Amino acid sequence: MPAQAQQTSPASPAPAAAQDAPAKDDVIAEVVVTARRRAENLQDVPIAVSAVSGDALTRDGVTNVQDLQYRVPALSITSGFTQRSNASFSMRGQRTQETQLFTDPAVGTYFAEVVQPRPYGFNAGFYDLESVQVLRGVQGTLFGRNMTGGAVLVEPAHPKMDTVEGEVRGTFGNYNAREGYAMLNVPLGDKFALRIAGDVNRRDGWATDVGSGRHYNDTDYNSFRASLMAKPWEGVESLTIYDWYRSNENGTAAFLTSIAQPSVISNYEQLRQAGLITTNIPAEFAAAQALFKAHPYSLDIGAGDGSNLDAWGKPYEKNSNQGITNKTTIELSDDLTLKNIFGWRRLTRDVVQDYDGIPAFLITPYQFARISNYSEELQLQGSALNKDLTYILGGYFFKETGIDGSYANTLPQLVFAGARVPQTTPASLFLQQQTGQGYSQSYAAFAAGTYKITPEISLSSGVRYNLDQKKITVVSALPNLNSCQFDTDLNTPGVQSVPMSQCAFGNHADFAQITYDATLQYEPSDHLTTYASFRHGYRSGGFSTRAQNWLQLQPFRPEKVDEYEIGLKSNGHLWNGRWTTSAALFLQNGSDVQKQRAASIDTNGDGIPDTIVTVIDNTAEQRNTGGELEFTYNTDVFSLTGFYSYVNVEIEKGAAVLNGLHEIAQRGMPRHQLGLTGTVYAPIDPSWGQAQFTANFTWRSQIYLDDFEVQGLQSPYGLVNMRVEWNDIKHTGLNAALFCNNVLDKQYRVGVLGLIAEGLGFQSSVYGDPRMYGVQIGYKF
Repeated sequence: MPAQAQQTSPASPAPAAAQDAPAKDDVIAEVVVTARRRAENLQDVPIAVSAVSGDALTRDGVTNVQDLQYRVPALSITSGFTQRSNASFSMRGQRTQETQLFTDPAVGTYFAEVVQPRPYGFNAGFYDLESVQVLRGVQGTLFGRNMTGGAVLVEPAHPKMDTVEGEVRGTFGNYNAREGYAMLNVPLGDKFALRIAGDVNRRDGWATDVGSGRHYNDTDYNSFRASLMAKPWEGVESLTIYDWYRSNENGTAAFLTSIAQPSVISNYEQLRQAGLITTNIPAEFAAAQALFKAHPYSLDIGAGDGSNLDAWGKPYEKNSNQGITNKTTIELSDDLTLKNIFGWRRLTRDVVQDYDGIPAFLITPYQFARISNYSEELQLQGSALNKDLTYILGGYFFKETGIDGSYANTLPQLVFAGARVPQTTPASLFLQQQTGQGYSQSYAAFAAGTYKITPEISLSSGVRYNLDQKKITVVSALPNLNSCQFDTDLNTPGVQSVPMSQCAFGNHADFAQITYDATLQYEPSDHLTTYASFRHGYRSGGFSTRAQNWLQLQPFRPEKVDEYEIGLKSNGHLWNGRWTTSAALFLQNGSDVQKQRAASIDTNGDGIPDTIVTVIDNTAEQRNTGGELEFTYNTDVFSLTGFYSYVNVEIEKGAAVLNGLHEIAQRGMPRHQLGLTGTVYAPIDPSWGQAQFTANFTWRSQIYLDDFEVQGLQSPYGLVNMRVEWNDIKHTGLNAALFCNNVLDKQYRVGVLGLIAEGLGFQSSVYGDPRMYGVQIGYKF
């Protein structure tokens, strides 16, 4: 089975990336990718794709998916609202804010060729990898779940049939960071091989609650993977992977960064002046700002104080994720291969978080998910007409079932006042339940092929039929008051409730679409490739899991995107080195673009919103334009890689307006991104091993982190990372490295929860990692 992101030469294939240390011959190294579900040279494939090997990721200090955005163009990763572990991927102007059940992401994440629509724990899989590929643009033909922005493909390292090898590695750093990694590869006879790898990661949080001394933004997870390769007969190969992940952390710190009055929180001041409460929101906000300025990343939260307002106790975040993958290929003949890809996954998620970061209790929800999915894909890959025609035919099935929901403790003191109960009432009495339960399933059939019209000109095309079926049942209630909160009559003010025994409301919908693409490629030499593409993509419609009335329970519409792209790739020799470039320009016309928004709801009819829910709607027409450029330059003494990307998002029709504020079109992604990574190989005697120094700089322009509020604007910033390492010291297999990330200790935000536009009157923010440094010691055999 061909390895992904593999650098090869006629002499001896060896896994590596394009920016790895080059061979000392006159051959342009190849990087093999599987962006079209078959092995192809990166410089030949007519798709905008970046590929990095597992070895290069380790060398560059890329240990999670957030680090990946600083190595490849056009990829932007922010946090979903206020949770750092809930990554929101953006590419070419397409973004998903929160990966709720019954919604499909615009940018897909794949592990071992199997989609992971809910990427909880996806970060922890960045060890012992074969490669990572980032595909930019519409992925509507060959991939099992349609993505309108792109896809991130993570391929774990495969067992080796004829090699016993292993590695242990320990990492120690500031904030009491300690991480242990181990890998063992063992052949089992001549037909089987087993590879086991695991990672244990601990780090104290760098955000501190001064009231309790508790640390947030910590790391505490265990991850394990076992892979079995079987080659029982010639031409038959079967790879089975079991992966497991579990975390138990204090969770993410959300810092209150803006308030606005008059707003809902202004009612706190009215209650305070009436002598009913002592909570003083403006004073607490001022204190929070002063504390952060004097002691960065410090806050004083109310959650966990044990008072009657404290419904959930101390915040925490627990995730578990396990899966089984099998990929089997059977060579039926020299021109025909049968491939089957099976995946099963189960995940759980439990999170309690203080959303406001001050002693007052504004929003403190408990969120949970219990989800499982499985998929089956069968492919027939072949060639004909003297191999001038290569093709792939296939069928696909995916099913996901589960429950996704929350129990929210929202503005309890205002709720008490509206319900005319004492301020000493337990907040747990008024917990708002919002749950969605059901299933999503997809059927698809696809065909794609490439025909070489002449030795220089090729035509590629594909078509896919998609059928998505979704069924949901939602509950909106105050369970401890035995009160259903689903509004059954939108024409009557207040909630028209029904008995709790009937407080389950359902809906279902089918969505069908044919997606297709065509690419014309001109390759006049081994050093130059140009192409022009058109792709029609689709993202299934679905349901809002937090629906509270019949209007919100109606399905949101499928998103459709037409993408036009032209590209140029080149490679050659310059002085004593070798270079590659890849450039692409694109235009996307989107209709019914799906947007996730926070909405405030008044459930008790007192005129004051007391519940926040996330709902999905559609923007009528949107246009995304931009371009990307990548380059590499390798010599025997240094290597240099870099990128630049530009994207511009314009809403042409149907922009939302909320309380007089107009929708910000380009949310969660900068207009400009650039990055540069350089590695210098030390000129030491080979008997001492190999030593090198790597530095990375990345810069991005301003980013709006909320879709309405200018207070969510993150100004431009740049990050510098450095690493020096000494490998195979005196040929002992020992390795040592020193590293420092965010060398300049830049302070920057990666996500916000904006509730000013919704009328509540505050915005909280999540920050990226401060300066992190440490030492790494390992041994390979």
